[in-house]
Amino acid sequence: MARVCIVTTVRDPGVCLESFIRYHLAIGIAHIYIFFDDPEDPAAQIALRFSEVTAIPNNEALQVQQALGNILYAKYGPHVGYEVMARQILNVETAIQLALEQGMDWIIHIDGDELFYLGETLTLDWFDQLDSGILQVRFLNYEAAPEKFEIEDYFREVSLFKKNPAVLGSDFYAKFQSISSKSQYFLAYQNGKSAARIYPNLLPNSVHSFDIPENRTLVTSSPAVLHYLNCGFQNYYKKYAQLGNFPDYWWRSKSNPIRVLFHLRSRDAYCSGDINQMAALYQELILYDNPVINQSLVEKGILTSISYPSQLLAKESARLN
Repeated sequence: MARVCIVTTVRDPGVCLESFIRYHLAIGIAHIYIFFDDPEDPAAQIALRFSEVTAIPNNEALQVQQALGNILYAKYGPHVGYEVMARQILNVETAIQLALEQGMDWIIHIDGDELFYLGETLTLDWFDQLDSGILQVRFLNYEAAPEKFEIEDYFREVSLFKKNPAVLGSDFYAKFQSISSKSQYFLAYQNGKSAARIYPNLLPNSVHSFDIPENRTLVTSSPAVLHYLNCGFQNYYKKYAQLGNFPDYWWRSKSNPIRVLFHLRSRDAYCSGDINQMAALYQELILYDNPVINQSLVEKGILTSISYPSQLLAKESARLN
């Protein structure tokens, strides 16, 4: 069976990190490379308990290693001090080299608030069945629809998701608005995350994909990536406290404006200093706490229940206790 690994960059992941690790190891992931953006992050101690996990702090040693040895450092190095995406891309390049040394076959890049979801019937044998000409797979993402205001471990507590717009009909948004009264559907990206076959010259070209031609790339909604975005008000607040008063554009370049309205509104709500503004925004756009509306959206095929990850984690806990 293909040896599949995961790379992620995290900052203060809290209790969710152990669930992230245990879930992925339980589905057969061979190794996980976790880069800790804060080199003093206490969550690194969780990662160190697992032999199948390599924990890498963003310390001076890593920074020097990447400056001297990463091909992409010339492009992204000038941005590492202020742009997390620059650090993520360099971390993926570093992880590819580690994965090559450890004999991995595929590498998946996802965030610490995401899970790679095979479904309840597929296994990692799925990678072995791909045509040898396929060098990259882009997995469409589903976005969480949290049903509670406060959530601690979203991987265990959240099971309702918004389907990716790419798998819905052209009229879904009008139906969604009429049923939910929400002004936005997906609140972040919807172009998926990717896995790539590992070979010596492999490089990422963004946080979403690798530098591989489209004709060698498969796009699929099964398997998929589950994005547990902003699940739980305290997690949402903590995220924007970490981000602070960021500019209106990516990479500090006015030619790359941020077009994710929710992201900007959340920044402004946090920077206002009024926590009630953030709570109102959470309730308006993030929270799905009306069971009747949720059921209607499920019946229309817009929302879907995916309980397998939480069930698998519950089984892992029972096995360990």
